[in-house]
Amino acid sequence: MIRKQKKWMISVAFLLSLGFTSCTTEEDMVPGTGDGTIGMLFKLQGSSTTATNARTTATGLQFTDGFIQIKELELELKGDFNAEGLPAAGSFDDDDDDDDESEEEWEYEIEFNEIKKVTFDQFDSDADLFVQIPEGVYEEIEMEIDLIDYRNEPSVLINGTYTHGDSEVVSVRYEYYGDEIDFEVEIESENGTFRVDRINNPLILFELVPSRWFATVTESELENAEVDETGLLLISKTSNPSIYRKITNKILADAEIEIEID
Repeated sequence: MIRKQKKWMISVAFLLSLGFTSCTTEEDMVPGTGDGTIGMLFKLQGSSTTATNARTTATGLQFTDGFIQIKELELELKGDFNAEGLPAAGSFDDDDDDDDESEEEWEYEIEFNEIKKVTFDQFDSDADLFVQIPEGVYEEIEMEIDLIDYRNEPSVLINGTYTHGDSEVVSVRYEYYGDEIDFEVEIESENGTFRVDRINNPLILFELVPSRWFATVTESELENAEVDETGLLLISKTSNPSIYRKITNKILADAEIEIEID
């Protein structure tokens, strides 16, 4: 249960909502180190007409489901925490800009045994993954989520529908293949520090708002977009490429996420 809605700052389409709460489950635990845990929950906001500050130029778009495929997580931790038992892959550096000798910085990568496919829809409320980190008091946690296509499936896929002006409804699918999209998440505290340990482990809600990615796509473009013989309006590198470039450029431009908790 979310104890308190936290303040957030955002310059990105990927995140519009942040929950910060305690979580204790160890399902889908990502290998890391320590007894502290960060949980990540991915959801999808479906309607282009109900998303606050996230409307597209075109009306009639609805988003239903999709996924991202994660290759690895790169973490950079800054704070005062228990460094016992850290793997050799981690590296510590004293913060030369601060006189507090107990403050440390640590960078490490978490690679999955298999590519992590994170699915999301409007109704799924289960946490998708948890990352183990050392217990301690943190000033900042930076996380890079590296995406990649895998097994002939794209790095990013979004499904939805579009209702034409004549009320005809067609299926819409956006596909991005490649590894250039990396979401960078920076978590800081308005009060300077926040604690992560066996009891206080944050759960971060990433509410995906694809209508913001489609923000520069016009109704005219969708009305005149190519639809295949199955009735699918596919947006990819080779199908409706001008719309694809608009959406992909928006994702790339908005891939940095900054969260401030109080």
